[in-house]
Amino acid sequence: MIGPVVNINDLNLSYGDNAILSNINLTLQSGLCHMLMGPNGGGKTSLLRSILGLTPFTGKVELQWPDQKGKVGYVPQKALFESSLPLSVLDFILLNQNSFPLFWRQRKKQQQHALEQLDRVGMASRAGRRMGLLSGGEQQRVLFAQALLADPELYILDEPTTGMDEQGVRYLEGLINELVCDKKTVIAVHHDISAVRRLQAQVHVVNRNIINSGDACEVLKPEKIEQLFSHHSTFSVTSLGET
Repeated sequence: MIGPVVNINDLNLSYGDNAILSNINLTLQSGLCHMLMGPNGGGKTSLLRSILGLTPFTGKVELQWPDQKGKVGYVPQKALFESSLPLSVLDFILLNQNSFPLFWRQRKKQQQHALEQLDRVGMASRAGRRMGLLSGGEQQRVLFAQALLADPELYILDEPTTGMDEQGVRYLEGLINELVCDKKTVIAVHHDISAVRRLQAQVHVVNRNIINSGDACEVLKPEKIEQLFSHHSTFSVTSLGET
């Protein structure tokens, strides 16, 4: 099953008197990789959380599934695991795969499925390590493997490469390309311009509102970068001369 179209209409989000997002109108087409980019504090994560229904907003977010309602996979920016907690990588994946206690005998099929997802992110060899002893980038890879378990049609990723080394970034890029080839819809916050260009993603620059949208090769032109990533107080949307 292919991923959904995500329609966002007149979305506004404020915390007290502080406007975070204003008049967001955006259509994210199905089966593509959509990258949310922009300056720190521009509202990228808040927009992701709005799509997930994790924060109150005004306006409307609609997921248009092609047939029946599908599944959503979410990878947060980071998670904290206590180093002394005796929770292995495989334990963590199995906990998210079913509701049975870990001391119950796990079915071989479940373990195999968990290891297959870990292998997709290059972490199968670390299945027996404690989650709290992994680097931040390795933990991010495990979180991505967890999101893969149910084979969702929509993936929402909040800076999934945080703390990753170059090898981890390459694993992630290959996986995103694989998901798009399978017609999944991927929406991610990303800050690495070179990586986004390699992915040939659709780019949506968020800076309180949508500053620019389109193919990465068009939006991320060198002459536009400084303006696109300036803080919202320094320029207006019209200053970009959007086409």
